[in-house]
Amino acid sequence: MRAVLSTNRFGPAETHNMEWHFHDRGQFIFIESGLSTLQTEAGNWIIPIRRVAWLPPRVRHASHSNGPVKGWVVLTPSRIAKRLPKHVCVLRASNLMVAALERVTLLSGRERGLEALLWEVLLKEMRQSHLEEFELPLPRSPRIRRIAEAELKCPNVKDSLKLLASHAGVSKRSFTRHFLAETGMSFSEWKRTALALHAIKRIAAGNSVSSAAFDIGYESVSAFVAMFRRKYGTSPMKFLMQHPDVAGEVTFDQLR
Repeated sequence: MRAVLSTNRFGPAETHNMEWHFHDRGQFIFIESGLSTLQTEAGNWIIPIRRVAWLPPRVRHASHSNGPVKGWVVLTPSRIAKRLPKHVCVLRASNLMVAALERVTLLSGRERGLEALLWEVLLKEMRQSHLEEFELPLPRSPRIRRIAEAELKCPNVKDSLKLLASHAGVSKRSFTRHFLAETGMSFSEWKRTALALHAIKRIAAGNSVSSAAFDIGYESVSAFVAMFRRKYGTSPMKFLMQHPDVAGEVTFDQLR
């Protein structure tokens, strides 16, 4: 039995909901089908089909499936985690990366040489992968964070910045300045991402596109789809069914 590696495969018949916890080792999460949500104290991420999430050692997190999800989790040896970023990220998964990661989950305790080779392949593939914009960081200021967390639970396109700032007890200008400084995103960009990710989670859980669009305050389904397409380069349904051709400009290696 190997002491350096632990894997867990999960299928659509299982409930993939984990409450807050952490691991001493780093963790890769690969979603073969469906969509999963990852939460940390720094923010929220979605992990759609054909993506790999990297979670550094000892980062407190919770995860939840949105509808049927299939994939696997791999805890990394400490020597591998030391060569990877200290930040959570979601990456494109190449065919070679998927094959290597899946083979890792099938290793026996006597295949040490092959295990080392597979990790080297994974590291090289990861460094060439593109980061996906599936993160929603949270601000640190308690009053602004409270508003952001409320928006995450129930975002609505009609909620104005002026109204949200007043709920936080700060001016509109102060709200936007602190939000950008603490999250690295403008509030308008963050809000569009929150709307898109909330809707896609509902669609993945079995709701229609129109129901998801109306739930976040859109009066026109086409307006919602147009916003989503501008954000992710494809329609919501195609987003959940395939690996989009659109990639970010930042690579995994730039996080190090």
